[in-house]
Amino acid sequence: MNALSALLNQLAPWVPEHEARLIWFHLLRKQTPTLKTFADLALLTEEPSLAVKEDAVRIAQARASGTPLQHLLGSQFFLNHDYFVDASTLIPRPETEILATRIIEYAKKRFPKKNLRFAELGLGTGVLSIELLAACPGATGVASELNYSAIRLAEKNLNAIIGRSWSSRFQIELSENPLQGFEALLSRGPYDLVFSNPPYVSPTDEIEDQVLRHEPEAALFPQNRDPNFFYVNFLEHARELLVPNGAAFFEVPHERANDLLRQFKAAGFRSSELIPDLTGRPRVIFSPC
Repeated sequence: MNALSALLNQLAPWVPEHEARLIWFHLLRKQTPTLKTFADLALLTEEPSLAVKEDAVRIAQARASGTPLQHLLGSQFFLNHDYFVDASTLIPRPETEILATRIIEYAKKRFPKKNLRFAELGLGTGVLSIELLAACPGATGVASELNYSAIRLAEKNLNAIIGRSWSSRFQIELSENPLQGFEALLSRGPYDLVFSNPPYVSPTDEIEDQVLRHEPEAALFPQNRDPNFFYVNFLEHARELLVPNGAAFFEVPHERANDLLRQFKAAGFRSSELIPDLTGRPRVIFSPC
């Protein structure tokens, strides 16, 4: 049995192999600077310290009890970067990479030479705004966020990925009213681009018990329990938020995507379209003016 197999077997009672690899990679790259990729795990010759082994078992046992692995490791890779994560925000998910990718593609095509101004409702970990700032050096923007702890986490990610001078390009607005939507962003508008992955879960939607137990309720459910609140709120303020040739991107629940598309078109965004995720389900609404 090689060294990697032995390590994986140590965690086999609690977690599947792919999660065991993540745990060991996360812990061992602190001990072994030459460890850069998952493939490097197979080349390990140095025995993990006792402290590292104990940490691996502790994390695996906590994971077996239902705690998200991302919370235990404190990080999640999203699109092009590693992000710090904790229980104050939603864990960045692969399906949201579709939203981030389309935002960046639009920004680069629509503003190849002109700097753009953008706004995001619900900053969370910061993945959407940070990926755009990283991909488009001329972009500047503002984001709103209800949760002070989430703001601190996003600032940590901004420091790590954009650099400590990020505040010259990006501002964060603490929204103190949980029933407020895009009103928090009006004073700095209008914008070339507006986007959001807002709380959109309905109390009647099927949702994993682990998500309900470990991720913040305010990031899942609108506080007034209307799952379409933030989409309707945007439509009410769209003409103030967007410049005449601006555009908006939203992640949407696939169950209500077609209904939301009809609402956007009825509100005047007649060129709106749905963009599918990798499973083929509608995931993003793109609404150009």
